[in-house]
Amino acid sequence: MHVVRSTPAQTRPKSEPEARATGFRAGWLPLVLAGALLAVGCESPAELQMRKEIGDLRQTVKDRDNQLAAQKAALEETNRQLAVARSISEDDLKKLFYPERLEIDKLTGGYDSDGKPGDDGVVVYLKPIDKDGDVLKVPGDITIQLYDLAAPPAQNFIGEYKVSVDQVAKLWHGKLWTNHYAIKCPWPHGPPKHPEVTVRVLFVDYLTKRVVSAQSTCTVKLPAE
Repeated sequence: MHVVRSTPAQTRPKSEPEARATGFRAGWLPLVLAGALLAVGCESPAELQMRKEIGDLRQTVKDRDNQLAAQKAALEETNRQLAVARSISEDDLKKLFYPERLEIDKLTGGYDSDGKPGDDGVVVYLKPIDKDGDVLKVPGDITIQLYDLAAPPAQNFIGEYKVSVDQVAKLWHGKLWTNHYAIKCPWPHGPPKHPEVTVRVLFVDYLTKRVVSAQSTCTVKLPAE
Protein backbone atom coordinates (compact mmCIF):
# COMPACT_ATOMS: atom_id res chain seq x y z
CA MET A 1 0.00 0.00 0.00
CA HIS A 2 1.37 3.33 -1.01
CA VAL A 3 0.72 6.35 1.16
CA VAL A 4 0.34 9.55 -0.82
CA ARG A 5 1.59 12.52 1.08
CA SER A 6 -0.11 15.79 0.20
CA THR A 7 1.93 18.92 0.13
CA PRO A 8 0.45 22.26 1.21
CA ALA A 9 -0.76 24.37 -1.67
CA GLN A 10 1.44 27.25 -2.34
CA THR A 11 -0.08 30.56 -1.42
CA ARG A 12 0.00 33.13 -4.15
CA PRO A 13 1.75 36.24 -2.89
CA LYS A 14 -0.49 39.30 -2.82
CA SER A 15 0.12 41.96 -5.32
CA GLU A 16 1.13 45.40 -4.11
CA PRO A 17 -2.36 46.96 -4.78
CA GLU A 18 -4.06 44.11 -2.90
CA ALA A 19 -1.72 44.49 0.04
CA ARG A 20 -2.40 48.22 0.18
CA ALA A 21 -6.21 47.60 0.07
CA THR A 22 -6.00 45.04 2.88
CA GLY A 23 -3.97 47.38 5.00
CA PHE A 24 -6.37 50.27 4.34
CA ARG A 25 -9.39 48.19 5.48
CA ALA A 26 -7.59 47.00 8.58
CA GLY A 27 -6.83 50.57 9.58
CA TRP A 28 -10.24 52.02 8.59
CA LEU A 29 -12.44 49.70 10.67
CA PRO A 30 -11.16 50.76 14.12
CA LEU A 31 -11.61 54.41 13.13
CA VAL A 32 -15.27 53.80 12.22
CA LEU A 33 -15.95 51.98 15.48
CA ALA A 34 -14.23 54.68 17.48
CA GLY A 35 -16.27 57.35 15.69
CA ALA A 36 -19.54 55.56 16.43
CA LEU A 37 -18.66 55.25 20.10
CA LEU A 38 -17.63 58.88 20.21
CA ALA A 39 -20.96 59.95 18.64
CA VAL A 40 -22.94 58.00 21.24
CA GLY A 41 -20.90 59.42 24.05
CA CYS A 42 -21.30 63.01 22.84
CA GLU A 43 -25.08 63.23 23.44
CA SER A 44 -25.91 66.27 25.49
CA PRO A 45 -27.80 65.97 28.82
CA ALA A 46 -30.85 67.49 27.11
CA GLU A 47 -30.77 64.81 24.39
CA LEU A 48 -30.40 62.05 26.96
CA GLN A 49 -33.32 63.48 28.96
CA MET A 50 -35.48 63.70 25.82
CA ARG A 51 -34.64 60.08 24.97
CA LYS A 52 -35.67 59.02 28.49
CA GLU A 53 -38.93 60.98 28.33
CA ILE A 54 -39.82 59.42 24.97
CA GLY A 55 -39.17 55.96 26.41
CA ASP A 56 -41.28 56.72 29.48
CA LEU A 57 -44.13 58.03 27.29
CA ARG A 58 -44.10 54.91 25.13
CA GLN A 59 -44.27 52.74 28.24
CA THR A 60 -47.16 54.81 29.63
CA VAL A 61 -49.14 54.38 26.39
CA LYS A 62 -48.40 50.64 26.37
CA ASP A 63 -49.50 50.27 30.01
CA ARG A 64 -52.71 52.22 29.30
CA ASP A 65 -53.54 50.02 26.30
CA ASN A 66 -52.98 46.89 28.38
CA GLN A 67 -55.20 48.27 31.14
CA LEU A 68 -58.01 49.07 28.71
CA ALA A 69 -57.80 45.59 27.17
CA ALA A 70 -58.02 44.02 30.64
CA GLN A 71 -61.01 46.19 31.55
CA LYS A 72 -62.80 45.23 28.34
CA ALA A 73 -62.24 41.52 28.99
CA ALA A 74 -63.48 41.89 32.57
CA LEU A 75 -66.63 43.71 31.43
CA GLU A 76 -67.42 41.04 28.85
CA GLU A 77 -67.10 38.33 31.49
CA THR A 78 -69.27 40.33 33.91
CA ASN A 79 -71.98 40.73 31.26
CA ARG A 80 -71.92 37.00 30.56
CA GLN A 81 -72.28 36.10 34.24
CA LEU A 82 -75.09 38.60 34.80
CA ALA A 83 -77.01 37.34 31.81
CA VAL A 84 -76.81 33.81 33.17
CA ALA A 85 -77.84 34.93 36.66
CA ARG A 86 -80.92 36.75 35.37
CA SER A 87 -81.81 33.95 32.95
CA ILE A 88 -81.80 36.33 29.97
CA SER A 89 -81.18 34.32 26.84
CA GLU A 90 -79.77 35.54 23.55
CA ASP A 91 -83.27 35.41 22.07
CA ASP A 92 -84.51 37.64 24.89
CA LEU A 93 -81.76 40.17 24.25
CA LYS A 94 -82.72 40.38 20.57
CA LYS A 95 -86.16 41.61 21.62
CA LEU A 96 -84.90 44.24 24.06
CA PHE A 97 -83.51 47.71 23.56
CA TYR A 98 -80.41 48.13 25.69
CA PRO A 99 -77.09 49.98 25.41
CA GLU A 100 -74.33 48.07 23.68
CA ARG A 101 -71.82 50.88 23.96
CA LEU A 102 -71.37 54.18 25.74
CA GLU A 103 -70.25 57.44 24.18
CA ILE A 104 -68.76 60.43 25.98
CA ASP A 105 -69.90 63.42 23.95
CA LYS A 106 -67.30 65.89 22.69
CA LEU A 107 -69.05 68.68 24.65
CA THR A 108 -67.65 67.15 27.84
CA GLY A 109 -65.29 69.58 29.57
CA GLY A 110 -64.76 72.03 32.39
CA TYR A 111 -67.50 74.19 33.84
CA ASP A 112 -67.37 77.35 35.95
CA SER A 113 -70.02 77.83 38.63
CA ASP A 114 -68.62 80.71 40.70
CA GLY A 115 -67.35 83.17 38.09
CA LYS A 116 -63.81 83.05 39.47
CA PRO A 117 -60.79 82.16 37.33
CA GLY A 118 -60.53 78.47 36.66
CA ASP A 119 -63.12 75.71 36.21
CA ASP A 120 -64.85 74.20 39.22
CA GLY A 121 -65.14 70.69 37.81
CA VAL A 122 -66.03 68.64 34.73
CA VAL A 123 -69.48 68.18 33.23
CA VAL A 124 -69.75 64.80 31.51
CA TYR A 125 -72.22 64.24 28.67
CA LEU A 126 -73.11 60.55 28.20
CA LYS A 127 -74.94 58.77 25.41
CA PRO A 128 -76.03 55.12 25.85
CA ILE A 129 -76.20 53.71 22.32
CA ASP A 130 -77.93 50.55 21.08
CA LYS A 131 -76.84 48.10 18.37
CA ASP A 132 -78.40 50.28 15.64
CA GLY A 133 -76.46 53.37 16.70
CA ASP A 134 -79.43 55.13 18.31
CA VAL A 135 -79.15 57.00 21.61
CA LEU A 136 -81.30 55.46 24.35
CA LYS A 137 -82.84 57.00 27.43
CA VAL A 138 -82.44 54.00 29.69
CA PRO A 139 -82.13 53.77 33.46
CA GLY A 140 -78.92 52.57 35.02
CA ASP A 141 -76.20 53.16 37.58
CA ILE A 142 -73.35 55.44 36.51
CA THR A 143 -69.84 55.62 37.90
CA ILE A 144 -67.44 58.33 36.72
CA GLN A 145 -63.74 58.55 37.53
CA LEU A 146 -61.51 61.52 36.73
CA TYR A 147 -57.72 61.31 36.38
CA ASP A 148 -54.85 63.71 35.84
CA LEU A 149 -52.58 61.23 34.08
CA ALA A 150 -49.81 63.80 33.65
CA ALA A 151 -49.31 63.72 37.41
CA PRO A 152 -47.28 60.99 39.18
CA PRO A 153 -49.16 57.66 39.56
CA ALA A 154 -49.72 58.14 43.27
CA GLN A 155 -51.29 61.57 42.67
CA ASN A 156 -53.19 61.22 39.38
CA PHE A 157 -56.62 60.19 40.77
CA ILE A 158 -58.92 63.22 41.00
CA GLY A 159 -62.16 61.69 42.22
CA GLU A 160 -65.02 59.23 41.75
CA TYR A 161 -68.69 60.12 41.27
CA LYS A 162 -71.68 57.75 41.46
CA VAL A 163 -75.19 58.32 40.18
CA SER A 164 -77.81 55.74 41.18
CA VAL A 165 -80.63 54.55 38.97
CA ASP A 166 -83.04 56.54 41.15
CA GLN A 167 -81.28 59.81 40.31
CA VAL A 168 -80.27 59.34 36.70
CA ALA A 169 -83.63 60.24 35.11
CA LYS A 170 -83.33 63.82 36.44
CA LEU A 171 -80.08 64.25 34.51
CA TRP A 172 -81.47 63.43 31.06
CA HIS A 173 -81.64 66.19 28.42
CA GLY A 174 -83.65 65.29 25.34
CA LYS A 175 -84.54 68.55 23.63
CA LEU A 176 -83.04 70.32 20.62
CA TRP A 177 -80.85 67.36 19.61
CA THR A 178 -79.31 67.08 23.06
CA ASN A 179 -80.07 63.45 23.83
CA HIS A 180 -77.67 62.73 26.65
CA TYR A 181 -77.14 62.56 30.38
CA ALA A 182 -75.36 65.61 31.81
CA ILE A 183 -73.47 64.93 35.04
CA LYS A 184 -71.47 67.59 36.89
CA CYS A 185 -68.37 66.37 38.71
CA PRO A 186 -66.95 69.12 40.97
CA TRP A 187 -63.34 68.98 42.13
CA PRO A 188 -63.33 67.14 45.49
CA HIS A 189 -59.99 68.56 46.63
CA GLY A 190 -59.29 71.50 44.35
CA PRO A 191 -58.39 71.56 40.64
CA PRO A 192 -55.83 69.22 39.10
CA LYS A 193 -52.27 70.28 38.32
CA HIS A 194 -52.64 69.85 34.55
CA PRO A 195 -55.37 70.97 32.10
CA GLU A 196 -55.97 67.58 30.44
CA VAL A 197 -58.36 65.37 32.40
CA THR A 198 -59.08 61.72 31.59
CA VAL A 199 -62.72 60.66 32.05
CA ARG A 200 -63.68 57.01 32.60
CA VAL A 201 -67.33 55.96 32.83
CA LEU A 202 -69.17 52.73 33.68
CA PHE A 203 -72.90 52.39 32.94
CA VAL A 204 -74.84 49.40 34.33
CA ASP A 205 -78.11 48.94 32.48
CA TYR A 206 -80.92 48.48 35.00
CA LEU A 207 -82.91 45.93 32.99
CA THR A 208 -80.25 43.59 31.63
CA LYS A 209 -77.47 44.45 34.11
CA ARG A 210 -75.10 44.67 31.17
CA VAL A 211 -72.08 46.90 31.71
CA VAL A 212 -70.76 49.33 29.10
CA SER A 213 -67.83 51.67 29.51
CA ALA A 214 -66.12 54.57 27.80
CA GLN A 215 -63.00 56.67 28.23
CA SER A 216 -62.07 60.06 26.84
CA THR A 217 -60.09 63.19 27.64
CA CYS A 218 -61.15 66.80 28.00
CA THR A 219 -59.51 70.13 28.72
CA VAL A 220 -60.23 72.32 31.74
CA LYS A 221 -59.21 75.84 32.66
CA LEU A 222 -56.93 76.11 35.67
CA PRO A 223 -56.85 79.12 37.98
CA ALA A 224 -54.05 81.56 37.23
CA GLU A 225 -51.04 81.02 39.46
